[in-house]
Amino acid sequence: MKRIRCIGDHGDGNGLKRRQVRAACSSCRKGKRRCHHNPENEPPKGSTSEVTNALTSSLSSIDYVDSTIHENEQSCSPVFDSGSTALFIGPSSANRLLLSACISPDMTGIGIELDAARQLPCSRILRPSLQDMKAPASERRPGVAPEYLPMVVRAVLPYLEIECLRVLPPQQDLDSLIQIFKQEIHPILPIVDFTTTALAEPVNREDAASITLRQAICLAACKNTSAKQYLNLPKCENGPIAQRTPREFADATFSALKIALDIGLVDNRLELVQVLALMTLHSYGPDGDDEVSRLCGQAVHYAYSAGLHYPSRPESPLSETRRMEILCSLFALDKIIAMVTGRPTIIRSNEICLPAENDDTLRTLPPGLQLLFCLCQRLDRILDLYRARPPHEMEKEECIWETSWQGFEDLARDCNAHTMEAPLQVTLELLCHSMSVISYRPPKALPIDHQAPEITPSPSIQSSRMGQKYCAQQVCLLLEQEITMLPFIPYAASLSLTVALRTIRTTFLESTKRIAKKDAEKSLQLLDRLADIYWHAESTSMVGRRILQSLL
Repeated sequence: MKRIRCIGDHGDGNGLKRRQVRAACSSCRKGKRRCHHNPENEPPKGSTSEVTNALTSSLSSIDYVDSTIHENEQSCSPVFDSGSTALFIGPSSANRLLLSACISPDMTGIGIELDAARQLPCSRILRPSLQDMKAPASERRPGVAPEYLPMVVRAVLPYLEIECLRVLPPQQDLDSLIQIFKQEIHPILPIVDFTTTALAEPVNREDAASITLRQAICLAACKNTSAKQYLNLPKCENGPIAQRTPREFADATFSALKIALDIGLVDNRLELVQVLALMTLHSYGPDGDDEVSRLCGQAVHYAYSAGLHYPSRPESPLSETRRMEILCSLFALDKIIAMVTGRPTIIRSNEICLPAENDDTLRTLPPGLQLLFCLCQRLDRILDLYRARPPHEMEKEECIWETSWQGFEDLARDCNAHTMEAPLQVTLELLCHSMSVISYRPPKALPIDHQAPEITPSPSIQSSRMGQKYCAQQVCLLLEQEITMLPFIPYAASLSLTVALRTIRTTFLESTKRIAKKDAEKSLQLLDRLADIYWHAESTSMVGRRILQSLL
């Protein structure tokens, strides 16, 4: 066993025959970990540097720089870098109140920014990621250094980066899918900004966002009928190109995007919002709804972290119109996802700055987004029927019937929706009829042998029942036309099937039962047609057939 002599020891013996090391500092010695500090330069307890470190760590709005750095660096003093990693400072947060009380507007030389949201900072992925490996000392998370990652993780992360970034169609197919996205989805959901450097310039392997954004666009566009011939992905590295079905293409692209986000390839909050929002358009299996809800929550979280729920200032790099496009798109996606998955909404209208009904800012948005936003504001009211409530409340028959609500055509005329392509108009009309179907919530189904007391329904209940059947039939008619494939398409077909099955179960007239049976069979055919695109369509079709057989 080698004898070790610490530098600075004054014991007897020939130090040249012993291995010389530097003694660990007191904090590292207590933690029994390898020390990279220089004890000679370590400041005494209670020094100004220690007080500065404590103040810096207490103010989360200020970037704290960890003193643990590479082995060849001796020491590092904290610096303030509010432009790279600062988070949004809420108006009621302790940091905001403290800084606003202590700092005057003209004290800008010390490097503290009171309104960090205007700088659109980078994100912090709170897991071992490539951001930890590549970040310079001034942007590193507290307590995290390159050696913080295990050796296996350091070896695997670069390989995962290469694998994720290679999942992209050939350039010709990629251009076609982007064009389909611009025609089919972007007029309704302008979540992507095509003027940014990541999309305006060619694909750059050094800029991961230029690839991940394109992957997310392909994920959103691949479900449309016109995209089938362009769904080509490489089988393996330098291998042949393989034709995929829409679901196979979406699953492969979604998996690559999920890993890319998990290992921290995208570090800009605005880019994260765009990628996450487009990923919510795909549900891959039984637990897909959970993942979609989580991704939607993440997108909203990063939007709030960038301060997009507050109006943009004139000097902000993000215009007010662009902010409204992102926020209104997220608002619409949140309500649609809540409707489809049956989960609570995330965005509350009274907590963010959204345009009013007659606001001039709303008129500056694209017609498709205007119409979608107005419909989803109405959907937010309808979803109140499905909020969590006591069991006895679920047995009541309810409906929401607003006589002041405009019809779809009148609403489309006010939003200038006639300027859009016909498939986009049909898609939004389909959403409107789907909302009308769920605007009537029947009571909880009772067992067949249990007879409910005869109660004469109110006129509004009767009108809602009739309106629900009419809208369910309209859904079937619209689904036979050319439409844009969005997450509520299989949901709309399942609503039509549900109304038909409920009619078969509750009616006493044989003629009405025959008509309802034809409607159910038609809805099942539509779901079968969508099964190659949506997992939900395949699952609903299988369950619906079993229920239909049990009712006949």
